Amino acid sequence: MIDYQSELLLLENDVLRIKVSPLVGASIYSFRYNLDGRFIDIMRPTPSEAVKNINPGAFSSFNMIPYSNRIEKGVLLHRAQTYQLAINNPEGHAIHGEVRERPWEVINHTKNSVELEFHSPDYQGISWPFWFSARIKFTIVENRLTIGIIVQNLSDQEMPAGMGIHPYLVRYLTEEDDQVLLKIPVKGVYPGDTPVPTGCWQAPAEKLDFSVKKELTTEFIDKCYRVDSQPVTVDWVKSRVRLTMTADPVFQHLVLYCPKDDQTCFAVEPVTNCNNGFNMANQGIKDTGTVYLKSNQKLNGSITFTLDRIS
Repeated sequence: MIDYQSELLLLENDVLRIKVSPLVGASIYSFRYNLDGRFIDIMRPTPSEAVKNINPGAFSSFNMIPYSNRIEKGVLLHRAQTYQLAINNPEGHAIHGEVRERPWEVINHTKNSVELEFHSPDYQGISWPFWFSARIKFTIVENRLTIGIIVQNLSDQEMPAGMGIHPYLVRYLTEEDDQVLLKIPVKGVYPGDTPVPTGCWQAPAEKLDFSVKKELTTEFIDKCYRVDSQPVTVDWVKSRVRLTMTADPVFQHLVLYCPKDDQTCFAVEPVTNCNNGFNMANQGIKDTGTVYLKSNQKLNGSITFTLDRIS
């Protein structure tokens, strides 16, 4: 194994430049695209101090394993058992899994790919009650970045599992941009006034329905969607750039997040499980995206970002 410690690992070709941080959760530090001879940020650029401070929330994108988003009050209900997880957000919930603030081992690194691995038994302070491992591979080919994720149950009992990524996209690629058009393959949206759903997904209100492409306003949004396997598209109209995000069918959900305090970016997060999905599934609510892994069983899937010019 190669010990890269705090180095940023560069992937590059004539079209894309990606930097990944092994030290901070195998997070993406930057994602840049060659627009007419000038590399521009597609994802929100990461401040340099975020590496030193181990602050994945400030990165371009971070990874959520072995679950996505929130587990209400940090209480995990699984079969007849109740487990208390570490509370790690101001709302009093457990959020975004166990891997994003911890270093990963680099397995392989070339000019066009990097593969990293995480073994939870190697770390102290992990509150997830089941041992697990994870592997991520970032690969660029021409105008495409593919992120492949594998989660494996290393414990001797069944484990609920989920995964996802949290990419922040910029609203303005160039000084010409004044709007972003977004299309999401919406099947439904989870109800509730907070990010913890109050029940199964349902038909979205018009302002939250992006099944037909429309402008993304700067209004605050933090909603979890049930989606189908069609692509998500983001158009920066005046820069004439389109991002197409495709994901394997295991990614049945997507979180759209437009922050209150930052109108320069937004997040479109492909994830397997809905917010608080493990607890909802344990209560008999269907279609939460919860996957149950037997001992040594794996959950895997890939997400691809493709960048093109709009004609």
